[in-house]
Amino acid sequence: MEMTEIISKINYINSIKKERALSSEEQEELNKYRKMYLNNFKRNIKNILDNTKFVDENGKEIKLNKKKGNNK
Repeated sequence: MEMTEIISKINYINSIKKERALSSEEQEELNKYRKMYLNNFKRNIKNILDNTKFVDENGKEIKLNKKKGNNK
């Protein structure tokens, strides 16, 4: 599911939440879309960082080293 769709669903459910209390099904659905949003966000940031390179003063490209340990 695209980020724009996920955000639309979250916004829609939040608009309902402003008018009345959410049912347990609606709250579960909101939690599901929030989790999807965070997972997509993390994946996108990881992709950006994995493809980021720095250029030193000599013009040499330096790729970031992956941190050892927490590789989620």
